[in-house]
Amino acid sequence: MFKYEAFSMKIQSELDLPELSHSMVGLPEMSQSEISLLESRDADLSIHLGRVDLPEYSLNEGFSFKTTETAIYRFWDNVGKFKITENSIFVDPVPGLNAMVLRNFLLGTVLATYLRFRGLLVLHASSINMKNSAVAFSGFKGYGKSTTAMEFYREGYPVVTDDYVPVEFCDDLPFVSPGFPSLRLSNESRIFMGLKLDESQGMELLTKTYAELPASFSNFKLPLKKIYILQRGEESIVKPLKPQEAFMELVKNTFGIDMFSRSELPDNFFKCEKLLKNVDVSVLEVPSLEKMQEVVEVVEEDLDV
Repeated sequence: MFKYEAFSMKIQSELDLPELSHSMVGLPEMSQSEISLLESRDADLSIHLGRVDLPEYSLNEGFSFKTTETAIYRFWDNVGKFKITENSIFVDPVPGLNAMVLRNFLLGTVLATYLRFRGLLVLHASSINMKNSAVAFSGFKGYGKSTTAMEFYREGYPVVTDDYVPVEFCDDLPFVSPGFPSLRLSNESRIFMGLKLDESQGMELLTKTYAELPASFSNFKLPLKKIYILQRGEESIVKPLKPQEAFMELVKNTFGIDMFSRSELPDNFFKCEKLLKNVDVSVLEVPSLEKMQEVVEVVEEDLDV
């Protein structure tokens, strides 16, 4: 078994997951007693290789998912099937699947689904550490969440999470736990950032691939300070949102919103309202890759950094 740390969880896995190789054990921010407690704790999540059979009956189902009372199933014809339970993920890949392709789905959509299954509010977003607070960049696929986080990383701001941000409330205040030190970038972004492309067999299934973050990664839980909703624009600018507009943006950018049953939606709405009481939400217009430096300057000015 391989052992990892991500999203404040202790993970054991039958699969080698090098993107999760960064360990939080032994960091200077932790006392020896905290380290000992962490090392002695049983795994919060176990990842297993094995056969997964899709259920005939489901409470809710749609493209690539089925839900039952005790599990969520994710599946893709060219990738495989995954069964997600309270403390386990079972992985049944198609024969001969590229290992990086498998990890891309497992650490992306599947792990995000697991966090949502645990009851966390999970947003489509990437986040960075600015003065010991988490700042998130949210938006639909292709809006530049990871690319924006990468530009801040290049300017010295540690990454906290990529592609999805799980929010938990402590005494009604929202916090974000660190994910793992990688960013999923499109080929266009990788070329712009001067990163090497992986052209091995099977990689054509992916629109994004993981890039390691060797310089800096935020290793501790942070309060969530600000959420920017990314939009395309002619110039880098921050625009305020009315409370109702901000609420609708949070709902639209909730991960797996299509998997929620009617009985689950009120809880999601409640969490979004709770988040808005403590976090400012604004639109951040991003013009192009070539002007990403301007985006950093605009956010720094908006947050008075």
